[in-house]
Amino acid sequence: MTNARNHEHLDALRARARKIRLLATDLDGTLLNRKHELTGANRAALTACAEKGLVVCTATGRSYSSIPQEIAGLDGMRYLITANGAKIYDAVSRDILYESYLSEEAVAYVRPFLTDKEVLCEYFWDGKPHVEEARYHGAADYGIPFWFSDYFLASRVPTPDFDAAIQVHAKEIENINFVFAADDVKERVGAFLRQREDLYELTTSLAFNFEIGGKGVSKAAAVDFIAGREGIRPEETITFGDNSNDASMLRFGGIGVATANAVPDAIEAADYVTEDNEHDGVAKALAALGMIDK
Repeated sequence: MTNARNHEHLDALRARARKIRLLATDLDGTLLNRKHELTGANRAALTACAEKGLVVCTATGRSYSSIPQEIAGLDGMRYLITANGAKIYDAVSRDILYESYLSEEAVAYVRPFLTDKEVLCEYFWDGKPHVEEARYHGAADYGIPFWFSDYFLASRVPTPDFDAAIQVHAKEIENINFVFAADDVKERVGAFLRQREDLYELTTSLAFNFEIGGKGVSKAAAVDFIAGREGIRPEETITFGDNSNDASMLRFGGIGVATANAVPDAIEAADYVTEDNEHDGVAKALAALGMIDK
């Protein structure tokens, strides 16, 4: 785009921004920096939006238990979309407002990965991510990078008899993540999962994983649920994200904003690209759009 066209595009987005009533943001790679921290600028930006009457919510692939209290308890936070939309919580009462699980057929189809020595599986149930105990302690062997390991170890529940636990909770699996260390394993896992996309929604949020959720589950569907609950139209929403699991949400409403560190899928889906998550991209986009003071 030329500078003139850039200005015209931004002016058009600012006009749309004046109608925004709901804000939904991804966490990792978007609102949070690489250390999984909420910066002062992003905190102040969300609080300012809430004070102006916007409905503010998270929209994350994380489980409920993995959302930091500084996010869940943020002044003005209204809803917590978790597990890519599988569960939605009232941020104040912590009541579950919506839940959708993987079918037992889907859970059975991916069961072979439990014994696959090259894949680490994470199963979400009861708002928590569970991992086989032995693989939890050997996570580095399955592609968990150094910068992600502290968060992984602090948030996952090591489970001794993993297969038996899954059988007990087979009807309440929110999400399954498949983690791997090598590109050839990624290709193999992806090929297997793409064969039965009729059973689940397939996405990814990191270079070293695939994720599946119940059919029809997505961040976009979750934002739509909240918008309907609040009497808000899709065009009155603004969403923020950085990865493939955010793309549907970025396309959903009035304005979709991708951070500069976003993957191509997310950037293509967005209306506006802001600074990266290391430089307060969410706050800077809200300021550029005239939704908060600079």
